Amino acid sequence: MASPLTKKSLVESFRRLGIRSGTRLVVHSSMRSLGPVEGGAETVLEALIACIGPNGLLIMPTFTYFNEEFDPESTPGRTGILPELLRKRPGAVRSLHPTHSVTAFGERAAAICDGHHLVPGLGVDSPLDRIAKADGGILLLGVGHTSNSTVHVGEAYADVPYGDIPFNPHWPRRIKVRLGGTEYAEMEVRNPPGCSRAFGAIEAVLRERGAIRDGLIGNAIVQWMRGEDVIGATVELLRENPTALLCTDPHCYRCSRGRKRIGRARGIRSPDRTGADV
Repeated sequence: MASPLTKKSLVESFRRLGIRSGTRLVVHSSMRSLGPVEGGAETVLEALIACIGPNGLLIMPTFTYFNEEFDPESTPGRTGILPELLRKRPGAVRSLHPTHSVTAFGERAAAICDGHHLVPGLGVDSPLDRIAKADGGILLLGVGHTSNSTVHVGEAYADVPYGDIPFNPHWPRRIKVRLGGTEYAEMEVRNPPGCSRAFGAIEAVLRERGAIRDGLIGNAIVQWMRGEDVIGATVELLRENPTALLCTDPHCYRCSRGRKRIGRARGIRSPDRTGADV
């Protein structure tokens, strides 16, 4: 059995990928994929923070997806143990977006989260867009591009025709958000991100550009890339094929209706197996 990963070995591995002091970093993760880690998830978080240093910025998704009420201080995210540890860390800042909040730690954490609730969760001027514009990177730690939420930002820049179709029509479109103390505000969820099951298609475009650095940390396959490269590759792919990031499951509400809408715009007729467009 391999020896457990340590903070020292993790820092060395992250630095080999190019993560260093001052790096602005979005992390999507699966702790299980790493295998044994001395000290568990806390050690991984400490290693990431040690790598980026006091002038760096670490962002993780703390998405809640659907809920009737959102309290940024207490509503747990549904994106794994690492983001939850970051959310609870002293000094961390969580954005107010009611379904796709992120948590930031480090330099300009508050600024990167400011006003997130006023824009689509993974759209233009969202925190993931802002960090990409600031030459930030993305670390896929034991997960693939189906977890790479910056692809959704690329969809927004490509102005995909299915952007307003919800992932699930039954999820609430207005959510009560706690602003602090006893103050609440009802917020509208605009252009909610949809299915990501076909996002693996972006990897080939990124590799053609030489935009991915690969690594192996413990048992986990890892990929490191620039956010701007992901957005640019997504726009390029969607210009060539507007349906490239839609899954083929006929029961997927967003993707089936997105394909139908694009087909109608192109004048393509297909059997109506999925119900009316929205």
